[in-house]
Amino acid sequence: MRKFFVVGSGIVSIVLLLLAATGIQAADRQFPDLETSKATVYGTVWGQTLAQDGTGFYNDIFNDLAALPEKAVDYKLMPYRRARAQFLADKSACLYPSARAVLLSGGHDVGLDLIETDAVFMAQEHLFAAAGVTPPKSLADLDGKTVAVPTGSVMLKLLAGTGAQLISVNDETAKAQMLITGRVDMMSGMLPNEHLIFQSLDTRMASYDRNFLLIDAGVGVVCHNTAANQAFIRQVNDRITELQASAAFQDRLAAAGVAETPYAGAADLNDIVPAAGSKLRFVHPGRRVPFSNIR
Repeated sequence: MRKFFVVGSGIVSIVLLLLAATGIQAADRQFPDLETSKATVYGTVWGQTLAQDGTGFYNDIFNDLAALPEKAVDYKLMPYRRARAQFLADKSACLYPSARAVLLSGGHDVGLDLIETDAVFMAQEHLFAAAGVTPPKSLADLDGKTVAVPTGSVMLKLLAGTGAQLISVNDETAKAQMLITGRVDMMSGMLPNEHLIFQSLDTRMASYDRNFLLIDAGVGVVCHNTAANQAFIRQVNDRITELQASAAFQDRLAAAGVAETPYAGAADLNDIVPAAGSKLRFVHPGRRVPFSNIR
């Protein structure tokens, strides 16, 4: 509960007491405490790495992020498109995992006042071909190809006009299986997600050109800009700082292929590649450079 301290002269004391008596409710409405106000976070379910039952790599990461003393988080898991729609309609809510840059590239943050946490790590979007097959090196390579993309994702917009037949798929494991069985020529996918999916399928990692990068964005929480969400994001950022210093947490990221490595790429086609510098990015376990399975 917000406290008022009366100090100074008698006049100042009287003024402060009057302000406290008449303005405390308004102040609480403007600056609610997390102890009495839960942050609503919509989790974007898309399959194995972020499942409806609360399991998966990204759910585990969120559970670490939301381990706040106040327990002031209402984490609502729902299919990706519905979660995004609910977030855009609910002007007091948050979305995870997301980034303002990704929402911007999809045209979803027009006219919205959004804020976001620090990035937990960097995730990258690539185009994948079957293992052993030469992957696309530019958008021109997509002409006449069938490409599986996540339902409702920004890739539907980014790959429009390439001449590719885009097939929307609801589940990330099903998308990978379509590539493995030859039902599609290519698929779009994020790292480390695809590394985890192909590992779970006990099959060779799909091929991709690590120099052909569609999206490179920080994984975090995006919120509508409210006083309550500002407080929530400050606490999550503090938690991210703690986790980045945790050897156990770093081991978990490393097991998924996320590690700190220098990044020195040029701006990509979406202009959302971050500035050069050391960031937590996907690298195949045991390698020093981002993984590429080009044979």
